[in-house]
Amino acid sequence: MSGTAPSIPNLLTLRGRVGGGGVTQRGRYRGVIHRGGRGHGPGAPSASAAHDATIQGTDTDAAVSRLSAVQIGYLDDPYAELFAQSGPGAARRLPIINRGTYARTTAIDKLVDKFLDDTESSSEGRQIVSLGAGTDTRGLRLFSPSAPTPRKRVIYHEVDFPAMCDKKQRIVRGAPQLRSILSDPESMEELAQHGGGKSWHSKAVAEKHEGSELWVHGLDLRAIAASQQPQKTLPPGVPVGSRGLHASPSTSSSTTQQEEQTEEETQPRQKEALTLTSLKPNLPTLIISECCLCYLPPLTASAILSFFATTIRSSLGIVIYEPIKPDDAFGKMMVSNLAARDINMPTLEVYKEAHDQERRLREAGFGGEEEGGGARSKTIVQIWEEWTSQEEKERLDALEGLDEVEEWQLLAAHYIVVWGWRGEGFDLGI
Repeated sequence: MSGTAPSIPNLLTLRGRVGGGGVTQRGRYRGVIHRGGRGHGPGAPSASAAHDATIQGTDTDAAVSRLSAVQIGYLDDPYAELFAQSGPGAARRLPIINRGTYARTTAIDKLVDKFLDDTESSSEGRQIVSLGAGTDTRGLRLFSPSAPTPRKRVIYHEVDFPAMCDKKQRIVRGAPQLRSILSDPESMEELAQHGGGKSWHSKAVAEKHEGSELWVHGLDLRAIAASQQPQKTLPPGVPVGSRGLHASPSTSSSTTQQEEQTEEETQPRQKEALTLTSLKPNLPTLIISECCLCYLPPLTASAILSFFATTIRSSLGIVIYEPIKPDDAFGKMMVSNLAARDINMPTLEVYKEAHDQERRLREAGFGGEEEGGGARSKTIVQIWEEWTSQEEKERLDALEGLDEVEEWQLLAAHYIVVWGWRGEGFDLGI
């Protein structure tokens, strides 16, 4: 799971205020529930490259927010400090942010654990694919010798910008404490014909995780979308992802004909089918997108889901974490403040509410309960109220006080975890 417990919530900057008794941000909230990495975008022209750099920068916010939650005691993640670029004391976030990081992280962990528990008996193994993983630490935590549950025969894939993958490899290779978790990373050339960079992989060292591996693929996710969409030759000199596969700043509530035409016209002609090394079509698979697909146009995001839905012939699950409700006062402020940082989320204008997100998964092939599938969702505030025990709430309240209860409920209601599954072998109907 670019990081989060691994990386996804870090709540992006919110500034300004909502009238009518709403939120007064006072310019203090750093990030709301986002995460970094986001593998889409190398090689674009200057404006697109700058946008991609901005999106990659959210990984730093995510890593620092994760470290804050760890240092205060919300989360147990001994690897968070390896990926957070901050000085002593600089990591501490506001209580409302720490609680959001905790709720998102533990919710996704719960769904990952459910998938792994249900597929434990799979003789050939199972796999997880984390999109835009960045400096996410979930794979490290899963394969740690101190992890509470043995996780044998798990292939954990991460897909992100080549630059993000290189960064993670340098950190993993340079951290002696990780040698008890992973073997020394081995680099490999992969996906060059699709604009990919160097990928790398390591094996889990602990005997309790025998047969498990981490694969980190340096790839622009838009190349995956291109492999699923109409293939037309790009004009000379136009790089992959410079137009249609690159998120446009504004997206209407329904995908427009112009967007469809633009995306279709800018797909590169693939020389051969795109495959990720060691991605096995016959294994039960879980896809994770923690604030990743939301940065792409809806057609592109859907094409990426289609790639995995058609590639994986076994049981398939998915977990998505994204913002919702862009049209109320708080949502408008959230969108405006993100736009001020050159951060745009095109899917937010299409999948605005919980039922839209669930419909999205059903249309992608998840949720056919008669076929052993389903689609569910919970907002972060629902996850806090329903999935966090009273004893745990009391423990967290003792760590630091939370005065902005109304603000917390408002903020947490604007982020959602939606999940779906299809096929036999596991049931994510929590």
